[in-house]
Amino acid sequence: MLAVLSTLASAQEVYSDPARRFQVPVPTGWTDESTPQYAKFTRSDPAGLAYVLAAPGKDLQVVLAALQTHIDATLDESFVAAPLQVGPVPLPSGTWTQRIYLYGEELLAAISLEQGGLTYLILLQGTQAAFMQALNAAANQLLFGFAIPTTAEPEEDLPYRVQDVSFTSDGITLAGTLTLPEADGRHPAMVLIAGSGAQDRDGANPALPRYQPLRWLANHLTRQGVAVLRFDERGVGESGGDHALATSLDFASDTLAAMRYLQGRDDIDPTQVGLLGHSEGAMIAAMAAARNPEVAFVIAMAGAAVPGYDVLIVQLERIMRAAGANEEEVMAAKAEQRTVLELAVAGDWEAVESAIYDALLRQFQGLPAEQLAILGDVEAVARAGTAAQLKALQSPWFQLFLSYDPAQDYRQITVPVLALFGELDTQVDVAQNRPPLEAALAEAGNKDVTVVVFEQANHLFQEAVTGSPDEYTTLEMAFLTGFLETISDWLLERLW
Repeated sequence: MLAVLSTLASAQEVYSDPARRFQVPVPTGWTDESTPQYAKFTRSDPAGLAYVLAAPGKDLQVVLAALQTHIDATLDESFVAAPLQVGPVPLPSGTWTQRIYLYGEELLAAISLEQGGLTYLILLQGTQAAFMQALNAAANQLLFGFAIPTTAEPEEDLPYRVQDVSFTSDGITLAGTLTLPEADGRHPAMVLIAGSGAQDRDGANPALPRYQPLRWLANHLTRQGVAVLRFDERGVGESGGDHALATSLDFASDTLAAMRYLQGRDDIDPTQVGLLGHSEGAMIAAMAAARNPEVAFVIAMAGAAVPGYDVLIVQLERIMRAAGANEEEVMAAKAEQRTVLELAVAGDWEAVESAIYDALLRQFQGLPAEQLAILGDVEAVARAGTAAQLKALQSPWFQLFLSYDPAQDYRQITVPVLALFGELDTQVDVAQNRPPLEAALAEAGNKDVTVVVFEQANHLFQEAVTGSPDEYTTLEMAFLTGFLETISDWLLERLW
């Protein structure tokens, strides 16, 4: 229905395992009651319970131990060995095994993946009706958002130095990785800034765990002689703070703190520290550069130059057209989107709630009978969906994103700027954002602005077919050919 559903990645909370074994999103409409030992999510209407954990051991051993610990201590091997249903679930993270058990009047779903000496387990409990109304959707979010950190290349195989570092921002300790060229002396440097959503220092998030743009950028640029700092966002990985309470302005403060940390090092040239951001990270880079004249350069990957309200309207249209929607469907969805966003800007939350609920009901009414049967109580599902979207719309992050105009920051930036866009980007439309970006920089009197548009690139700068977000996981998890070289060639012309 609303583009809000697909664009509010930063408003979705994430559980990060303290041992860095996995990350999962908190399912929409669920309450996070997690501990350092495991993720635990609950809901009341309909009632549901979900655990996510990782433990050493074989598949069935871990399933049994989890059932005994979290569900019923009397369950034994014979129960685990006799599921009602069992089958494979092939996903990018691996092929999981799903087992469904009858437990009194409820169902238990144990979905497990044995990998690298660990078994990862998603355990759900609820009635059959609850599974139809909410738990199946939660299982899908957990499975598709499940992220297992990849093993980095051994440091001895890398032609540069790698250091774990930390610094503070607004009293919060942030952790990251600094990659340094082998040569002695002071190096030019940059801070990398991830896009929206709870992302770690590699730029990975639970929705796209194998997409690690910041790691790829750091590896390439450090090989060219540039020191690169990337860090876990607030509330993610080893960084402190609460991601759900942060706005883009908070992330800009963190970026400037990272820059100050670099400038204070003896092996960094303090006059040659710049910023590179992707998506929301590009907006954050502009915020930071406008607030600190010591920023040496700005590289914006798929950065918006208009307020979030305008981005979302065009984004919805582009995504729907890429998915094959007809003109009538696109116009109707845009009208609904405008209504909700205008009410949100006005702060009329009762009207927002009513508009979302009505739109969801209309959407459900158009579904085939078999899909309606799976949904069960359509009104209950609509209420749950409305509550989740309302929470997202009211978040501090979204309230700022909706009205903030990045052009006001670009009007203050006079250092070199490289702006990169994808022609097939359906999330940040180049035709919408390139003209105001160039106009703002011209108004600033900036004499060194380069804009590059990659014809086959999507929002992630993958080589794409349609540009639809649905396509992201089906494409090669890498930048398209020549993308990294475009950045390093531009950068090396302006350093040293």
